[in-house]
Amino acid sequence: MKPCNFGSGHEARLTRTAFALRIPQEAARIGTRPRPRTAIAALGLLALPVAGCALPAKAVNAAAGGDRVVIVASATANEPRPAVTDLARQVLVDAANSGNVSSGGEGKSSVALVAAADGVESRQLVLTPRRADGALEHGLQRPSLIERNVQAAADAVAATAAARAGLDLLAGIDAATRGVTPGRLIVVSSGLSTAGAFDLRQVGWDAQPEEVASQLAAKKALPHLENWHVLFTGLGSVAGAQPPLPGPAHDKLLQYWQAICARAQAAGCDFDDKRVPAEPSHATVATPVVPVPGVTSVVGPAGQVSTTVSDSALGFSGDSAVLSPGAQDLLRALAGSITARLAGRPGAVVTIRGYAADPPGSTAAGRRQLADERARAVAGALGQAGVRQPLDAAGIGTQPGRTAMAGGRFDEAAAAAMRRVEIAY
Repeated sequence: MKPCNFGSGHEARLTRTAFALRIPQEAARIGTRPRPRTAIAALGLLALPVAGCALPAKAVNAAAGGDRVVIVASATANEPRPAVTDLARQVLVDAANSGNVSSGGEGKSSVALVAAADGVESRQLVLTPRRADGALEHGLQRPSLIERNVQAAADAVAATAAARAGLDLLAGIDAATRGVTPGRLIVVSSGLSTAGAFDLRQVGWDAQPEEVASQLAAKKALPHLENWHVLFTGLGSVAGAQPPLPGPAHDKLLQYWQAICARAQAAGCDFDDKRVPAEPSHATVATPVVPVPGVTSVVGPAGQVSTTVSDSALGFSGDSAVLSPGAQDLLRALAGSITARLAGRPGAVVTIRGYAADPPGSTAAGRRQLADERARAVAGALGQAGVRQPLDAAGIGTQPGRTAMAGGRFDEAAAAAMRRVEIAY
């Protein structure tokens, strides 16, 4: 059996791997720097044969190897298909170009480990471009071979799909980094954990991030991230039945993970705010939904999703139909969910209906007009955010059978529940 050409993006499937990593620090980081700790010697890598080629003996020396990049992807059914952003791709390119590699059959190679957050599957891919004899590739084709290897890692991330219900992201990070010499970690996830010690359905959106992190530390539920440089991508990106996050909820989610990352003593915590492409997830296992203020989503028997957005989340004031900047962000996220859900169905109609309360002095015609203007404002924002399916927008006015008048008095709490826009797709 001939040797593998590592420049072609050789991949080996692993169930448990330990490795070392050393990568230059990035300029912008969030977090605190812990005191240096003695690195634990890593175990040898497990390499499985690949059809048509064989790994050279001791192809990668894990205890003193090249750079290693760990990528943890949650990839649930309530998230877009995981993707490698430009910033994450640059981390992989830097590892491939690392000066820590060496030539020969026993040379040190840089690799990427792609792991599902639920621990069901992991893949290791060699990033270092080599010739068939094990020598490092320094020829004209080196850049294209590095790009091919990095793309292979990106494809492995995109192919990841959760196989278990619920997301325990803390446990997933811990499993991927346990026993590994600290280095570079990329977390590809919405961050909406629904299992384990950090279940956002229980934590909610009103807790203090530092208190949450302290409680997790007291429960010994934090991963050990000392000397790890962590990059979060896709935070807050949702799909399927998971409602999009209004601005305040998105900000709080970021604060939660900032506090967790710092309390876990990571050397650096970066958050890539680039939006993840709205591609349908490969996951088919149902995942719990995290409730968010002002937004609810339900999936009907036929698979149709109905999302209700409250007037407060849309930011309408008084008799205005002008969306707030935060609402624009929310609707951009919702547009991504709609696009992913309706991929391949250009003729599917997205129905948008506006509802209004019935304050004293208002008329049925006036309420219907205001509700119509608000529904059309939402439709316009979804269209600008990339929804190409037909948008059927109309105002209902006050929902038949409902009123905010109780005992001759106007109930503002009841009125707030009546003011909303419903989007079905």
